[in-house]
Amino acid sequence: MHLKLNVMTKDIKERARHKAFAKISFLQLENRTYVRDIKAGGAGRLSVDLLQRCLSSNKNELLTWQYIAKLIETDE
Repeated sequence: MHLKLNVMTKDIKERARHKAFAKISFLQLENRTYVRDIKAGGAGRLSVDLLQRCLSSNKNELLTWQYIAKLIETDE
Protein backbone atom coordinates (compact mmCIF):
# COMPACT_ATOMS: atom_id res chain seq x y z
CA MET A 1 0.00 0.00 0.00
CA HIS A 2 2.80 2.42 0.88
CA LEU A 3 4.50 1.88 -2.49
CA LYS A 4 1.25 2.53 -4.35
CA LEU A 5 0.68 5.74 -2.37
CA ASN A 6 4.24 6.87 -3.10
CA VAL A 7 3.78 6.30 -6.86
CA MET A 8 0.44 8.13 -6.79
CA THR A 9 1.99 11.06 -4.90
CA LYS A 10 4.82 11.29 -7.45
CA ASP A 11 2.28 11.23 -10.28
CA ILE A 12 0.20 13.99 -8.71
CA LYS A 13 3.29 16.10 -8.05
CA GLU A 14 4.41 15.67 -11.66
CA ARG A 15 0.97 16.66 -12.99
CA ALA A 16 0.89 19.68 -10.66
CA ARG A 17 4.35 20.67 -11.86
CA HIS A 18 3.27 20.47 -15.51
CA LYS A 19 0.09 22.47 -14.83
CA ALA A 20 2.00 25.19 -12.97
CA PHE A 21 4.64 25.58 -15.68
CA ALA A 22 1.99 25.57 -18.42
CA LYS A 23 0.13 28.35 -16.62
CA ILE A 24 3.37 30.32 -16.17
CA SER A 25 4.16 29.97 -19.89
CA PHE A 26 0.66 31.10 -20.86
CA LEU A 27 0.79 34.14 -18.56
CA GLN A 28 4.20 35.11 -19.95
CA LEU A 29 2.85 34.88 -23.49
CA GLU A 30 -0.19 36.97 -22.56
CA ASN A 31 2.06 39.58 -20.94
CA ARG A 32 4.20 39.88 -24.06
CA THR A 33 1.02 40.37 -26.09
CA TYR A 34 -0.23 43.06 -23.69
CA VAL A 35 3.12 44.88 -23.88
CA ARG A 36 3.06 44.73 -27.68
CA ASP A 37 -0.52 46.01 -27.85
CA ILE A 38 0.20 48.80 -25.36
CA LYS A 39 3.17 49.94 -27.47
CA ALA A 40 0.93 49.90 -30.55
CA GLY A 41 -1.54 52.21 -28.82
CA GLY A 42 -4.25 49.67 -28.14
CA ALA A 43 -5.65 46.46 -29.54
CA GLY A 44 -8.68 47.37 -31.59
CA ARG A 45 -11.55 47.55 -29.13
CA LEU A 46 -9.34 47.45 -26.01
CA SER A 47 -7.98 50.72 -24.65
CA VAL A 48 -4.39 51.16 -23.53
CA ASP A 49 -5.68 51.75 -19.99
CA LEU A 50 -7.51 48.41 -19.96
CA LEU A 51 -4.49 46.63 -21.41
CA GLN A 52 -2.27 48.15 -18.71
CA ARG A 53 -4.66 46.95 -15.99
CA CYS A 54 -4.71 43.47 -17.54
CA LEU A 55 -0.92 43.44 -17.66
CA SER A 56 -0.67 44.51 -14.03
CA SER A 57 -3.13 41.82 -12.96
CA ASN A 58 -1.30 39.18 -15.00
CA LYS A 59 2.03 40.14 -13.44
CA ASN A 60 0.57 39.48 -9.98
CA GLU A 61 -0.93 36.21 -11.19
CA LEU A 62 2.45 35.22 -12.64
CA LEU A 63 4.19 35.86 -9.31
CA THR A 64 1.62 33.64 -7.59
CA TRP A 65 2.11 30.78 -10.05
CA GLN A 66 5.90 31.10 -9.84
CA TYR A 67 5.59 30.74 -6.07
CA ILE A 68 3.34 27.69 -6.48
CA ALA A 69 5.84 26.14 -8.89
CA LYS A 70 8.65 26.79 -6.40
CA LEU A 71 6.66 25.05 -3.65
CA ILE A 72 6.02 22.06 -5.91
CA GLU A 73 9.70 21.84 -6.89
CA THR A 74 11.03 22.09 -3.32
CA ASP A 75 8.54 19.63 -1.79
CA GLU A 76 10.26 16.47 -0.67
